[in-house]
Amino acid sequence: MKSTLNMALRLSLICAVAALALANVAEVTRRPIAESEARAQREAVEAVLPPFADLAVDTLETEAGSPVEYFSGVDDTGITGTAFTSVSGLGYSGEIEIILGVNPAGEISGVRILRHAETPGLGANYADPELLNRFYTGRRFNDNWKVAKDGGEVDALTGATITGRAIADAVERGVARYRVDKDRIKAELAPVEAEGTSP
Repeated sequence: MKSTLNMALRLSLICAVAALALANVAEVTRRPIAESEARAQREAVEAVLPPFADLAVDTLETEAGSPVEYFSGVDDTGITGTAFTSVSGLGYSGEIEIILGVNPAGEISGVRILRHAETPGLGANYADPELLNRFYTGRRFNDNWKVAKDGGEVDALTGATITGRAIADAVERGVARYRVDKDRIKAELAPVEAEGTSP
């Protein structure tokens, strides 16, 4: 009985020490992980926006209740562009999440894939920034976002049309949501644009 009690006490002590050690490790790694994620997010935003001096973030609640973050690049002339994420469930292997940038003239300024599970050598080739720039940069909001194979205006890689459709769908969804939300972005993040440039 006494040996059983001693064993239980020792086991409890070991568990308590292990739990304390894990808690300390989690606390020590939390900040570097958060800093790394923030750095990766900033790099993605910079990749899809025109040059800017400062970056401002505005979080809006959607009708569905899920918040959307808009990243506005600003300089002394006003907003240079706005970046935001969008997701499509039409990918060959599941969801594809992108970040896209738009400029005040109503054009796509850049697109990058943030998350996907597409086939290496086929759909995964869309992760190439140069390819996405060629397919999307400079397109207007009112373009036909279907891939050319479906009668639209967006090129797709041969053998990876499903992934191309998913990315085009994510861009179309993101642009549609931005067009609804753009007037709700906080006034301090949205200086008055010149007439005729608003999308």
